[in-house]
Amino acid sequence: MNRDSLWTMWPVAGPWRIFPLVGGTNSLIEGIEATDGQMFVLRIVPDTTQAPRLQYEAALLEALHNQGLPFLFPIPLKAKSGDNVVSFTQEDGTTALATLCPLLPGRLTDRDDRTVRMTTSAGSALAVLDRAFASLPEIQTPDIFRPLPTFGDLAHWHPLVPDPLVAIERLPIANELIRQIQTFLSEVMESVPDLYKYLPQQLLHRDYDSSNILMDRERVTAILDFEFAGRDIRILDLCVSISWLPVILFGTGREWEVIDAFGKHILLTILLEKTSYAQYPLYCAYGTPLR
Repeated sequence: MNRDSLWTMWPVAGPWRIFPLVGGTNSLIEGIEATDGQMFVLRIVPDTTQAPRLQYEAALLEALHNQGLPFLFPIPLKAKSGDNVVSFTQEDGTTALATLCPLLPGRLTDRDDRTVRMTTSAGSALAVLDRAFASLPEIQTPDIFRPLPTFGDLAHWHPLVPDPLVAIERLPIANELIRQIQTFLSEVMESVPDLYKYLPQQLLHRDYDSSNILMDRERVTAILDFEFAGRDIRILDLCVSISWLPVILFGTGREWEVIDAFGKHILLTILLEKTSYAQYPLYCAYGTPLR
């Protein structure tokens, strides 16, 4: 079954028209226009072992939706089978997974949009989201569901990198730089167990950046991509965001006003413990292993 025929799996008016959308690193994202004018987002995941993860995401998004938050989420529609996730055979004979959700209002921001007021709105939305995460009841998970490792578990984030210190030796840089990076990473990895022993943890988005936020002018309309959502140290959502929200501004001289606006606003909204503030530089040292 090709993607043009996938509309038969859901209760939507077809055939549909497929158009390109920006986004999707570990999956293919496409826009869908049904014959009655309704707009959707089709997500194709080639790794069929991700089915339990996709089912968990759907349950998590539904639980967040029930919190009545001031922005929307990409909640997968139920297929005719009653499932949120469908399996289909692609034209090349391989099996893939697919989900379908409504196309949400708003747009992604570009370099010229990274204003202080936009960033303040993004910080406020993350604070609201993390408060909602903390108040959620336990999410029922499929029997074979395996949570993603925490950010601090660097040795298990990717099956091809079982030893990050050894992997650094393959970088095309001078040996002296390799040793410096290995020393720095070793110090970080030695500090990780104490962070997870003493500091508060909760459910987090863990990939909150401009590519996952839809906005209408200076208002956040939707938060996307909960692929990496999981339990981790509270302050790490802030670390990830500050690392990636201003990334296209690095070197322009404008990055720090964005970092300051975002960080100050979320810290005023969510009061963190003094120990969390004290450890912030160390969080940032290992807080973005997902990319």
